[in-house]
Amino acid sequence: MLQYTNHARKRMRERSITKAEIEYCLNNYDVSHTDKKGNPVYRSTTPNDRRIKVVVAKDNPDKIITVGD
Repeated sequence: MLQYTNHARKRMRERSITKAEIEYCLNNYDVSHTDKKGNPVYRSTTPNDRRIKVVVAKDNPDKIITVGD
């Protein structure tokens, strides 16, 4: 089960990104890389043609740090 930081929840609200979109991104990403802090970053185009990114904690793959579009 995914855990969301307060920061991630705030960004989800601000950008109207759903949990379903985040799960889709994690399971169907187009590109992945590591940020400067070593956290995995996943980018995907959702089925409704929305580009999003999801940043996951490097020490806990179930913890969502932040999301963006």
